[in-house]
Amino acid sequence: MNMFNDNVARLALRDEPLAAAVKASAGGALTIEPARSGVPSARRSGRWIHSAYDPLREADTWAETHAPACREGETVVVAGVGLLYHVEALRKRLASDIVVAVLISDLNEFHDALVARPLGSWTDHIRWLSGTPVEIADRLSKTGRALRCLSYAPATHTDSDFHSAFEEALRRGVARQAGGQLTIALVGPIYGGSLPIARYVRRALETLGHKVHWIDHSVHASSYEAMGTLKDARNRQLMQGRMAEVLSQWTLASLAESPPDLVLSLAQAPLTLPVLEHLRKKKLLTAMWFVENYRHLTYWQQMAPGYDYWFVFQRGACLDAFRQAGARQVSFLPMAADPELHRPMDLSDEERRTYGADVSFVGAGYPNRRRLFPALLRRPWSFKLWGNEWDGADELQSVLQLNGARIDTDTCMKVFNATAINLNVHSTTGAGLDPQADFVNPRTFELAACGAFQFVDSRSQLPEFFTDRELVSFRNFDDIPGLVGQWLGDPAARQAMAAAARTRVLGAHTYVHRMRDLLGHIGLSQPDRVGAVLRGDRQQEALLSRCAGDAPLESLLKAFPAGQRVELKDVAARIRSKGSTATLKREELMVLMLDEYRSETRDLL
Repeated sequence: MNMFNDNVARLALRDEPLAAAVKASAGGALTIEPARSGVPSARRSGRWIHSAYDPLREADTWAETHAPACREGETVVVAGVGLLYHVEALRKRLASDIVVAVLISDLNEFHDALVARPLGSWTDHIRWLSGTPVEIADRLSKTGRALRCLSYAPATHTDSDFHSAFEEALRRGVARQAGGQLTIALVGPIYGGSLPIARYVRRALETLGHKVHWIDHSVHASSYEAMGTLKDARNRQLMQGRMAEVLSQWTLASLAESPPDLVLSLAQAPLTLPVLEHLRKKKLLTAMWFVENYRHLTYWQQMAPGYDYWFVFQRGACLDAFRQAGARQVSFLPMAADPELHRPMDLSDEERRTYGADVSFVGAGYPNRRRLFPALLRRPWSFKLWGNEWDGADELQSVLQLNGARIDTDTCMKVFNATAINLNVHSTTGAGLDPQADFVNPRTFELAACGAFQFVDSRSQLPEFFTDRELVSFRNFDDIPGLVGQWLGDPAARQAMAAAARTRVLGAHTYVHRMRDLLGHIGLSQPDRVGAVLRGDRQQEALLSRCAGDAPLESLLKAFPAGQRVELKDVAARIRSKGSTATLKREELMVLMLDEYRSETRDLL
C-alpha cells in the first residue's frame, strides 16, 4: 500500500483528478505473478500481458521496434497499459520533444499497475489520457500536433471496443481538421460494379479539395471483353491476364509522370502484385477499397500483401481472413451514396408511368433472386424488374423491363424515385436470403439518398446506419406480400420514413464521409507523410512560419501564394523557369541539386 500511495502521490503532481479516480477504483483487473527474471508480470482473464520469463527484455524489444518511426514534434499515443514496462522502455528511447501519451481504458488495470511496481521519474514525462474515447480523441485532435498511434497488443485485447471507438473518433477528428491538399492517384477497374463507385470516390476526393489523378481503365473494356469471346478457356484467361499485366504497367508509367502522395485502387483495379511490390520499394503508399463480398471474389488472397492499406465493408471473419493472407493493415469502411447523383427527382407523368410501379427491383439476376421473385407475380399490385443477367429466368420475363438490358445510373434513379416500394434483396449464390448477412450493399444508401422508400433484407450492420423509423427490414421473404399490403396504402408514412433515411445519409453516409475516414486513417498511421499534408504542414504559410528568420528560404517561399501547397519540385520548377542563363543563388542551386536527387530516387520505371 505504501508503494501504491507513493505512486498515486507522484501521479497527483501531474494529474490530480486522475490520481483521485485511480485511488477510488477497486483494482483487481490483473493477476500479478513474478516472472522468471524476478520482476512482476501480469495476466488478465488468464492471458499473459507481459512475458512470464523476462518482461523487461520483452518491453525493450517492443520499444526498439517502434521507436525509430517516431519523429520530433509528435505525440505518440500508446494503447495498452499492463504494468507499463513497454511505456517506460519507449519513453527512455525517445527525444524529449516527443510527447508520449498513454491511453487508459480501465482505471482498475491502472490501479493494479500502481500496486505492482514503483513509478520512476520517467512517468513525470508521460501524458495520461483518461475519459471516454470521444473525449480523449477530441483533446488530442485539438493539440495541433502530429499524432502517431502505437498499440501494445497483449494489453489491448480485453478492452478492444474502447480502443476501436477511440481510433474511430480520433480518425474522424483528424479528418475534420484536414486543411491540406493531397495528390491522389485513383486507379479504377476495367468494368464491373466498382467502376461507378470509383467515379463517386473521385468526386468525393475533389470535393474535399484533393488533387485526383484518375487512371481510368474502363476505356479498355471493349478490348478486354472481346478477348472473353475466345472459346478456349486457356487462351481466354491467358490473353486477359496478359492485358491486365499491360494495364498494370500502364498504371506504373502514369504514376511515374507525377508520383502522388497516395495510390488508391478500387476493387478489380488491374494492379499486379509485382507492380505493387515495386511501388513499395519506391516508397509510394498504396491502398485498396475492396467493395466486394470477400467470399465471392477471392483474388484478394493473392493480393493481400501488396497493398499498404486495405479497406473492406465486412468485419469479423473478413478482417481476420485478410490479416491471415498477409494484409499489413485492414480496416472497416462501409458503402455510401453520392448525393449529386443519388437524389430526389421531379419526374413527368410519362416518366412515372414508364419507370414507376407499386414494387420494383433493380439488380442482376443472382440465383437467390431468381428463386424468390416469382412469388411476387400475380399479386393485386404491380411489380417491375430492372437489370441484366436474367437470361433463362422464364417465369420473370413478363415483368422484366427493357428485355433485361443493363440500365444506366440516370434510369436507375428514375426507377427509385418513381416506385412506391423499392425492394432491396442482397445477392447470394444460394436459394434464399443471404445467410451470411454481414454487409450492407450500396443500394441501401443510394435508395435512402434518393428519398425513396425501401424494404431491405435484415443485415447485421444495418442498425449502425439506419433505425427502424428510416427503412423497413425483413427476415423472411414470405413476409413481403403482407408488408406491401401494409405500406402501399399509406403514402404519407412511406414519405416520412424515406425523408428520415435521406437525412441520415446526408449527415453521415456519403462518399465524402467515407473518404474523410479513409484519409484520416492513413493520416494517423503516416503522421509525417499523409498526416503532415492533411494538417496543412506543407502549405506556404506553414512553411514560412517554420523557417522564420531564414531570409533565403523565405524569399523562395514568398514567391508562392498563401494557401498553396509547396513541395521541393514546385520550388525547383519556379527556379528553372528563370531560364538557363539566369544567375542563381547558392540556395537555389542546392534546391535544384536536391530535386535532381529526388527525381532519381523516385524514378518508378
